[in-house]
Amino acid sequence: MMQRRQCLRRLGQLAGGLQLMAWSAVALPSHARGAATAWQESRVLMGTRVDLMVSAVPEALARVAMARAWDRMSALAAMMSRFEAGNPLDRLASVAGQGQVLPLPGELMAVLHAALQRAQDSGGCYDPTVGSYQGWDFRPGMEHRPGEGELQAQRPLSGWRHLTLDLRRQRASLDRAGVRLDLGGAAKLPILEAGLAVLREQGVANALLNGGGDILTLGQAEADRPWRVALRDPREPTCWLGVLDMPASGAVLAASGDYERCFERQGRRFHHILDPRSGEPSQGLHGLALLGRSAAELNAWGPAMMVAGPAQARRWAQGLQGVELMLAGPGEGQGSQQLWTSAGLDRQLQRA
Repeated sequence: MMQRRQCLRRLGQLAGGLQLMAWSAVALPSHARGAATAWQESRVLMGTRVDLMVSAVPEALARVAMARAWDRMSALAAMMSRFEAGNPLDRLASVAGQGQVLPLPGELMAVLHAALQRAQDSGGCYDPTVGSYQGWDFRPGMEHRPGEGELQAQRPLSGWRHLTLDLRRQRASLDRAGVRLDLGGAAKLPILEAGLAVLREQGVANALLNGGGDILTLGQAEADRPWRVALRDPREPTCWLGVLDMPASGAVLAASGDYERCFERQGRRFHHILDPRSGEPSQGLHGLALLGRSAAELNAWGPAMMVAGPAQARRWAQGLQGVELMLAGPGEGQGSQQLWTSAGLDRQLQRA
């Protein structure tokens, strides 16, 4: 408890002593004195809380722009959720293995194309067919771990080659009955990016979207203050590593960790980032964060790196120009620190 208080006190000093929101990465409200007029709304989308903030615009414009952004994001989330009965993903799963090729909306095809590309780039460490492992339940009070027999039966269903896309005709097919897609690792950033695009189209020049620790920013919080984002410490999720000032040109921070949507059994933590090859939760990293300029360059790398482990994660990050990386887990850093940050992120992070 004392350690947590010290973490929060120091972060409060960096942020101007203002209240925090508990996510993997959070936006810090602007200092009250001299702050620009800001508007904030929150909803639950894609199974997580999404916070939307805009600043330096009249209330009437802000409300209209936010309403249209929510409409856009809600429609895309419903289209791409594995839990929405009758949506395109559900219809695709219902005809899996029957030789049928279904026409799909362009937005969904774009996400599927990006997901397949990341699956290939990562050698299957990220895989949209991980949804074929249907036995896991991470809902509070409903936690369930499937047995080894169930996982063994479902492993042949997980593999990105089961998904075929016809980009010219905007169609897709699954070649085996029982294969299901889960776009949780690939759809959230594009959906948030679509919401930010709507805000921009409506005349909003300064905005922030936080979807469960994945943060996209546009402009600044105030005329002389950037959007400030606090980064959670995956080793001690009640604490924070420090604060990042997001550039006015826009930035994306994507965080993944084993401490959200998880439960413990017999001293072992089971979390929702599954290894597509085994159906078991990833091991070796407690969490990571990627900082870049666009959603496309970061999309789905988080779960891929959680599955692949720290050494491969660093190699991949080195090939992503302008992308900074934080890793936390056994074997990282020096001594007992278990934390590694790229040189660029280390320079930008104002330590708590």
